[in-house]
Amino acid sequence: MGIGPRDVHIDVPLSNLVIGFEPTNTIVQDIYPVVNVNKQSDVFYKYTKGDFFRIPETTLRSPRTKGRTVNYNVSSDTYYAKNYALVDEIDYETMVNADAPLQIREKAARNLSNLLMLDYEDRVASQLRSGSNLGSHAAVASKWNSTASGTSDPFADIQTAKSAIRSTTGLEANTIIFGRDVYNALLRHADILDRIKFVQRGVVTKDLLAALFDVDKVLIGNAIKNTAEENQADSFSSIWGKDTIVGHFTNGPDADGRNPSLGYSFRWTNPLFGTPMAVESWEDPDHGNYMNMRVQYYQEEKITAPELGYLWRDCVD
Repeated sequence: MGIGPRDVHIDVPLSNLVIGFEPTNTIVQDIYPVVNVNKQSDVFYKYTKGDFFRIPETTLRSPRTKGRTVNYNVSSDTYYAKNYALVDEIDYETMVNADAPLQIREKAARNLSNLLMLDYEDRVASQLRSGSNLGSHAAVASKWNSTASGTSDPFADIQTAKSAIRSTTGLEANTIIFGRDVYNALLRHADILDRIKFVQRGVVTKDLLAALFDVDKVLIGNAIKNTAEENQADSFSSIWGKDTIVGHFTNGPDADGRNPSLGYSFRWTNPLFGTPMAVESWEDPDHGNYMNMRVQYYQEEKITAPELGYLWRDCVD
């Protein structure tokens, strides 16, 4: 028998294909504005809200009087930027023997950054999905995943949340965060489809939902996490679950005290480490024949105006 294809070729890894998965579509960077701070811990001022809405008994001024005296109060709150960091140890043997397509160092750096961002998203989602942290919260009475017209009313529910925020702050909710399961249900909701049936192709998108619910922005919580221990079977779950958060957020810190955000991320840059989330590497100081790679940052995420948020729990089955 003559030689065949297997005799004239030794299999080697492809240089243009590696199968893998990474976390994508995080939204936490679009939720809490980042406040860059000079110290790891400090205080920030908070005006007493009610003082700015209390109309005096009279604003009439009698001749030879200076007018009614009013004032306002101020309090303070604190933050402490905790250090979040992940390290990968890459031994020299692995580095020098790895096939080129694996890009060991680049993959390790990206994995550290991705996991830190996923953890950041998980912390903020946990804050916002805890009803006691927000001004109001309730469970949806009629689930939104019913496809029959008139069996549930997400428009009324969202309006309830928006009205609750405006009634105690004077500000309009400008952002809605839907868990992915909730968003999927709204894509098929009869009341929504009926309202857009004459719009373009009648296709529901997050921008169209923002227009329908009259907010600036709709965010979809797509992120998932693996809750299984290492070396155990994977167990994935949605970080944003089946909840909906309605809130008022800003694009950045406000020093005038006129446009607060539901929450902020207080981020400190340690001058000894440099830019937050930058990749640093160093050789093992004990000559263990491996390299350390680390990504880190200092931060505290804090809800600073809970009355600017409303949580609808369990919007779908």
